[in-house]
Amino acid sequence: MLSPFALFKRPHRAHKSGHQDIAQVSLEREGRDEIRRITAAVEKVPWSVSTLQILWTAGPVTLIGAWGGYLLGYGKAPSMENYVFFISYTVITGVAGIIANLVYHLTRGRHYERTANKISHIIDELPELILTTRNLIVESLEGEARRREAAAMLLRKQDLSPQGVELAALELLDDHDSARIIAQIDVYRRVGLHARIQDMIALYRDTIDPQLSELNEVAPEAIALLRDRFAGHAPDLHHGVARDDNFIERVMAAIEEDNELLMTLQDVEEMLILAFELISGREIPMLTFEYRGRWQLARTLDALEEARSRYRISQATGLSRLKALTVYLAEQSGTLVEDAAQGLRAEALAQRSREAMDALAEQIHQLAVRSRQGEKGVRGELRDRANILTNALKLFRSVHEAYEQVGRNHVNLLRMSERWDRMAEAESDDATRLQVGPGGRGLRIREKRIELDDAAKAQVCKHLFRHLRDTRLPHRRIEPQATATQDHVADVEAAKRLAIEIALALEPHVQLSRPEVQRAIYASNAAYFGQLEPNLSASAKAALGTAMVKEVNEDLSRTAESLALALVRHYRVALPPEAIDFLKNTYGAREGTLNMLSNYDIRMHRNISLLTHRPPLVGSPSRHWYRALVRARRALN
Repeated sequence: MLSPFALFKRPHRAHKSGHQDIAQVSLEREGRDEIRRITAAVEKVPWSVSTLQILWTAGPVTLIGAWGGYLLGYGKAPSMENYVFFISYTVITGVAGIIANLVYHLTRGRHYERTANKISHIIDELPELILTTRNLIVESLEGEARRREAAAMLLRKQDLSPQGVELAALELLDDHDSARIIAQIDVYRRVGLHARIQDMIALYRDTIDPQLSELNEVAPEAIALLRDRFAGHAPDLHHGVARDDNFIERVMAAIEEDNELLMTLQDVEEMLILAFELISGREIPMLTFEYRGRWQLARTLDALEEARSRYRISQATGLSRLKALTVYLAEQSGTLVEDAAQGLRAEALAQRSREAMDALAEQIHQLAVRSRQGEKGVRGELRDRANILTNALKLFRSVHEAYEQVGRNHVNLLRMSERWDRMAEAESDDATRLQVGPGGRGLRIREKRIELDDAAKAQVCKHLFRHLRDTRLPHRRIEPQATATQDHVADVEAAKRLAIEIALALEPHVQLSRPEVQRAIYASNAAYFGQLEPNLSASAKAALGTAMVKEVNEDLSRTAESLALALVRHYRVALPPEAIDFLKNTYGAREGTLNMLSNYDIRMHRNISLLTHRPPLVGSPSRHWYRALVRARRALN
C-alpha cells in the first residue's frame, strides 16, 4: 500500500541534476537565438528568401509583364513564337540569377558564420576578462590592503553564501567571533527571520559597531557593505551595482594625453562591464534640456548647458586625477600608500599622496648617497625609485592643472549664465518656462536612450575581436612569484589598452566623450553579473547577460531632481505646479524636494556664486621632489 507520506519525499538528486540540465539547455537556446539575431541584422538575407526572390522576379513577374506589354502595344495576345521567346528569356534570366546567388554564397556566404563566431567570442571573453581584471586589482595590492579589497569584492556579490560573508568579515575585522555572528545574521536573512536579526543586532551591537567604526576611515566602502550585512541587508539585484565615479573621463584622458597612468584597473573593470551591458541589450536613460522658440535663445541655452557640463566635468577631473595618482602609488611596492580605497575624500587622497612622494624623495636621497659611496646593488633600486617618483610627479602636475581648470570653467559658466539671464528677461514668461504639455515654446525635458542596436552590437564586437586577436590578453594564472610579478606588469598594460579599445569601439555609437552621456552612465547602476561563471558557454553567457540587464530597475528620480535644481538655480526658471506634478509622476522625483525648489527666490539669490564644491588644497609640486630626481640622475650618470 502506498504510504501517504510518499508524495512528500525529497526527489532524487538525479532529478535536480536533470532540472539543471534543462535550464542549461534553455539558456543555450536563448543565447544562440540572441547571437543569431544580432548577426542577421547586418550580414545576410537567408538563402531561401534570396532564391524565392529570383524565381519570382525572373518567372511569373517577367511573363506577366511581357504578356501585358505586348497586349497594350499591339492590341492582341502574343503569338507562339513570342511565347517561346519570353519563356526562354525567363528561364535563362532565372538560371543566371540562381547561379550568381550560388557563387556569392560559396565565396562570401561564410562571412555570416565568421561574424557569428566573432560575436560569440566577444560575449564569451568579456565576462572572463572582468574576472581577470578583478584578480589584477587584488594582485596589485599588498598586505592588509589586498585582504580588504578581496573582502569588498565578496561583499558586493548578491548571492554570496553565509560562508562567504563570514570569510569577508574575517578578512576585514580579523575577529572570528564577530565574523561568525554576521554570518549567522545572513542565514536568518535568507529565511526571512527578521525578528531574530533584530535580537542579534541588539545583543552584539556594542561589540561589532566599534570594530566597524575603527576601520571606516581605512576602507569606507567595504565597511559600509559589511555594516549592511550586519543589519540584515544584501545587495539588491534589481537595484544593480553602483558604478565608480568618472571612470569614462579617466579612460578618455588616457586616450587624449597618451598616458595610461591616468587610468586605473577599476576603470578597466567598469569599461568591460559597460561594454557587456550594452552588447546584452542594456538601455540607459538620459535626461537633457532642449528649447523650442527663438533661435538666439536656443543657441544661448545650448551654450549655457555646454558650460555647465564642462564645469561639472572639470570638477570631477581633479578628483579623477587624484585617484589615479593614489592608485599608482598603491600599486608600487615600497610606498606609504597601501591602497586607494573607494569612498575616501579628496583631502585624504591628497594627503596620502604627498606623504608618499615625500617619503620617496627621501629614499632617493639616501640611495643616491649610498650609490656615490660605491655600494653595490643600489643603482637598480635607485633607478626604480626615481622612475616611480617621475611618473608620480607627472600625475601630480595633472592634478594641479585639473583643479586650476575648475576656476576657469567656473568663470565661463558665470558669464554664460548672465547672458542667459539677459536674454530670458527680454522674453515672455511662457517662452522660458518649463513646458510639460504638447506644443508651445519654452524649455522642455527630453528623454533619450543610450543603447546599441543590433548593427552597432555587431560592429563593436568586430572591433574588439580584431583587437583581442592581435594583442596579448591578460590571463589568470598560478605561477611562481617571480614569473607572476613579470607577467603582472604586462597584464596591466594589456588590460588598459583593452579599456581604451572599448571606448574607441563604443564612441561612434553612444558618444562616450559627451558630458551628458557620461553623467547619465554615472547616474545609472550597473547590472549584476555575479552569476556568470567561467565554465559557461558563450550562448549561456549571452542569455544570462540579457536577463541580468532586464532586472535592473530604472531610477530617474535623482536625475530629475538634479535637472529641477539646475532649472531653478542656473536657468532662473520657476517650477510651476504642473511641472512639479510632471516630474513627480513621470520620473518619481520627491515632492518635498521639488516644493523646496519651487520656493527658491530667484531675485534674492541672483548674484550667488555657482562654485559649490571647493577644490581640495593640493598645493604645488614640492621642490624636494625635483631635487631628489636631480640627485638620482647625477648618481646614475
